[in-house]
Amino acid sequence: MSGRAIELKGVTYFYPNTTTPALEHVTLSIDYGEFVAIAGPSGGGKSTLARIVTGLIPHVYGGTLDGEVHVDGINVAEKGIRGIVGRVGIVLQVPENQIVNLVVEEEIAFPLENLLLDGQTILNRIEEVLHSLGIEHLRSRATNTLSGGEIQKVVIASVLACEPRILILDEPLAHLDPYTVRELLEILYRLNRSHGVTIVVIEHRLSELLKYVSRLIVLDRYVVADGEPRDVLTTIVNSGSGMGIEVPQVSRLSAKMGGGSVPVSIEESLDVFSRLLSRDDGCGSLAQYGAGEVKRAGEDPVIAAEDLWYAYPSGRAALRGVTVSVYRGEFVAIVGANGSGKTTLVKHFSGILKPSRGSVKVFGRDTSSYSVAELARHVGAVFQNPLHQFFNETVLDEVLFSARNMGIRDAEERALSVLRYFNLSHLADRSPYEISVGEQRRLAIASILIYDPEIVVLDEATAGIDFSLKMELLKLLVDLVERGKTVILTTHDIEFITYAPLDRIIVLNDGRVLAHGPPRELLYSDELLVKARVAPPQIPVLVKRIGLDRCARPLNEKELYSILLPGERR
Repeated sequence: MSGRAIELKGVTYFYPNTTTPALEHVTLSIDYGEFVAIAGPSGGGKSTLARIVTGLIPHVYGGTLDGEVHVDGINVAEKGIRGIVGRVGIVLQVPENQIVNLVVEEEIAFPLENLLLDGQTILNRIEEVLHSLGIEHLRSRATNTLSGGEIQKVVIASVLACEPRILILDEPLAHLDPYTVRELLEILYRLNRSHGVTIVVIEHRLSELLKYVSRLIVLDRYVVADGEPRDVLTTIVNSGSGMGIEVPQVSRLSAKMGGGSVPVSIEESLDVFSRLLSRDDGCGSLAQYGAGEVKRAGEDPVIAAEDLWYAYPSGRAALRGVTVSVYRGEFVAIVGANGSGKTTLVKHFSGILKPSRGSVKVFGRDTSSYSVAELARHVGAVFQNPLHQFFNETVLDEVLFSARNMGIRDAEERALSVLRYFNLSHLADRSPYEISVGEQRRLAIASILIYDPEIVVLDEATAGIDFSLKMELLKLLVDLVERGKTVILTTHDIEFITYAPLDRIIVLNDGRVLAHGPPRELLYSDELLVKARVAPPQIPVLVKRIGLDRCARPLNEKELYSILLPGERR
């Protein structure tokens, strides 16, 4: 019997009908009471590791598993998930796959009932997790009316209610707004410190997470790095390898300036950068980062929503009098807290939803007069959950369908080219349902961009993909804008949009447009961001705390670096 919470020895795994291992010779141990982060590139085996540890592999997914796997002393490779029921909780990478009930309260109660707990205990635990996650208002909601972030919270609540000894969360932050991210991490930290729960978080978004964990493991089919977060980050940024890790911006900035051991948070970086910026250099050289962005607005908008209201069948109003226009060639981000109406709004742009009141026009024509298929020729939509877009048997067929349906010449040649561009060629014959979430998201984007629509709408396009792929996606989106396309994206990933040359940010709050304007204006407005429950990016926070915002408003570490060392701009 293992004396560790989790122990893997020489684990190698092949999914069915594959010749390349998803994991190769993985050996690692996690002690009871540890709080561990596992990061790495998309497709590097992180979700596979979670499935192995919880017994889903090989008992559900099949394939070939070699090596030893013990969790809480149980050989899960032999016993499967039944052997660890009640001991280990898991939140899957696609949380809606865990939803089995029609009402939120019933969903949370369901696993507790299966553990044969008495009625009063069940009620007490439901109350406790609803309060802890701030989702009391969702208690009686139908689960099929929830936003992606709300689904994530409900699934986390149902797992936490079981009070597991070991908790594994696969990309739990991907669909959560930054405020909720902080709230969830505080809950996990308390569970770890006060109750000794062993917590393993598999995640791409590390900026907030690293403040809480004591250990960072980097996985890319095998264990690439393992140690104290600061040491691992320092090795990564100093080597310049990246390793598919989304290194916090303050850590990147410190490394670029030769700061030695890198800070992992804003708080740690304040002393270092305050000293660097204590000299009075004046503001002349900084003006380039203070000017507002120039709009690419033409005379007529390509999309215009006028007094748009929308209520779901339950009667809940998701949009309340939204009036907003988007112009040809604009690059626009829509941000806001979970449930603020972002997904509902962009579903109107693609015609999937029709207004309850008001109107939406695309190229001057009311969407009520378009069929969804007709509108798709003009507006290419990438859904928040890419699985909702797939219905073909292979990755290649998925892209080919879009190309042929839109009358693309040389469809197969074009499809193969697009797959190469998105680094999906090796998966051409695989089922879209068998590849990683990051790969699924790239496939969804590829199946839209292959027919070159005039407007591209992406709903949480960066969720579940690593930093290098985010930057590749950004290059692609910038290229589209430079070719005169209009790009609209919704996102919780505020750090990502600091790298994007956005024309505008639209801020939603409770189904209404709270504000819209240039990024350097909105992302430096503390009052606005607090009201919208949008956490500011790291660099604006740092700049404001050291008082540099009176001179300039850089958004990312590259811009701030060029301010600190203007002679070394790149």
